[in-house]
Amino acid sequence: MQITYQLTEKDFVEAYGTNRKRKPFGKWSSRVVGCVTLLVLIAIILGLVLQNGARVTKDYLPLACLALAWFIILEAWPRWEMKQQFRKQPGAHGPRTVLFDDEGAHWRWDGGSSDILWKNYIRWTEGDKQILLYSSPACFSMLPKRALNPAQLTELREILKQKIQQAR
Repeated sequence: MQITYQLTEKDFVEAYGTNRKRKPFGKWSSRVVGCVTLLVLIAIILGLVLQNGARVTKDYLPLACLALAWFIILEAWPRWEMKQQFRKQPGAHGPRTVLFDDEGAHWRWDGGSSDILWKNYIRWTEGDKQILLYSSPACFSMLPKRALNPAQLTELREILKQKIQQAR
């Protein structure tokens, strides 16, 4: 099976999210940050509406700052970093081709290539918009699902299930 595609900045950001969500902390941290931030904002707005608004708002201000900092550290900063990584990585731009065969995955792009045997992949995971193939706990190759038609996606899943253990 051969697939040709071109990576985008959005692919890098989404791949980071998929990578992060494969572990429980990463999966739930976004939800917790969102809920805490929403609750703090509701408390501040209600505090302003009520009689003792200034006091309640002042009491919740440190919590609001903490929630904002937490959001920046866990959500905004990593997204910005992934965008920067894409922009500064010449090999990520331009057309790419991957060929999956009985030996492994053969990646080709303008300026480079990589041939990775199936035995060197430790796991794979599927996100909403991409498939990540891990050659180490922290290093993965990304394949956007938009480059695949439904039949290819089904075929690729079967190949990966046979050749690599899927991450749980």
